[in-house]
Amino acid sequence: MSSKAVGRDIIQAIVENLHESREPLRYSTLVPSIYAVYLHPDDYDRLAGIFPRIREEAKRALAEELARLNGRRRALLPGLAPRGPKHQPAEPDWYIKFHKDEDEELSPGDILVDSQLALAPEKEYGAGAKTQRSVTFTSGGETRKLKQFSEESRPSSPAVARLLYNDKSGQRREFLMTTPEISIGRGGRTEYCDLQLDAPADISRQHFYLRRDESTREFFIQDVSKFGTTVDGKALAPKQWVRLPSRAKIGLAEKMVIEFESL
Repeated sequence: MSSKAVGRDIIQAIVENLHESREPLRYSTLVPSIYAVYLHPDDYDRLAGIFPRIREEAKRALAEELARLNGRRRALLPGLAPRGPKHQPAEPDWYIKFHKDEDEELSPGDILVDSQLALAPEKEYGAGAKTQRSVTFTSGGETRKLKQFSEESRPSSPAVARLLYNDKSGQRREFLMTTPEISIGRGGRTEYCDLQLDAPADISRQHFYLRRDESTREFFIQDVSKFGTTVDGKALAPKQWVRLPSRAKIGLAEKMVIEFESL
């Protein structure tokens, strides 16, 4: 068993999750576009500097695997349509995000991949849209599926915080935080954000994280940007969780201000 995770194994674990997460439809088969990769803190810290390169090669591997799967489709006779559903990503691009295992559930070398696949709402039954999640676990070179489940979107779910800001065009925007942790930034082809900002380039693709302590209901903020984050005018130390007041003005690279309010 390997005592550390390497980039090659992480990429392979993501590809294997794609296989475990396929959802056949009538005329196509959907595969997830969003992948969250969890690593032991030692592996995360060791590989953090090359995450962009791992992400780039993982996206390439996913595209190649999709082409390989679709290459299996052959026509029965010349001129007839290929047999079998075409594999398609649920979104137009791949989103891969790396996380440190803060719950101490993983050992060095372990890789946990949690993918998300958005499914269309079942309007005839009045149901909301669903997100199908597949969790795979790789350890010692072997991958197994831990669980697969669906989460139905609930627009009426209570929000825990409100974020107000003006986008690049000056339009007023509101975002309601309904999950324990979110990421905020410009996002893009290589970075997935829960709140993706239409903002100047000085604001990082991943600019800061917000999380809520479920037991104390307190909020915390972590700056992961290139040009800095402030809270009520005070600069945050990079990559450190800091308690956030119930009301605060969060400054991003001196280019944008987000008004935060806990609910």
